[in-house]
Amino acid sequence: MLVAGNGLRSNAPVLVVLAASAVLSFGSLACSPDLPSSLEENKALVRRAHEEVWSRGDLSVVEEIWAADFIGHPPVGPDMVGPDALREHVRTHRSTFPDWREDVTEILAEGDVVAASWISTGTDEGGFGGNPATGRTIRIRETGFYRIANGRIVEQWVLADIFSLLRQLGLSPASDGP
Repeated sequence: MLVAGNGLRSNAPVLVVLAASAVLSFGSLACSPDLPSSLEENKALVRRAHEEVWSRGDLSVVEEIWAADFIGHPPVGPDMVGPDALREHVRTHRSTFPDWREDVTEILAEGDVVAASWISTGTDEGGFGGNPATGRTIRIRETGFYRIANGRIVEQWVLADIFSLLRQLGLSPASDGP
């Protein structure tokens, strides 16, 4: 601290340093990927994927949600590479379960990753896995991890309770088959 001419100590240099520090900190927060608004935007993007594409079947918004170089790792089957592969995956799935719905129950974001858990429901009217249609309605839990870059999903991993799905459709050895 400086001693002013009247013998009083001046806090001016300390205040200048604190003010500069606050401005610099605020400036770095504004660019941080962990800024709460960025995390909320990432979560909103994932919710939109579930609501608009999977639950409503609106494929016109795929490029708004997924990146051109998107890679998806579904619970079964080959990876999806690019928006066209995702569209085909959604079409195929919704032709089997035309009333497919995904209701997000939990969602968390950290950095560029969003983790979500949801309940999926649908009625097998198209024959799951090449089997005859059962007409049964299923309800399963799924979990996904999404990596976000530049406001788009660039990669996702999905885990689903496939055993429960097969059991509910009567397609597993532990079920009371069709």
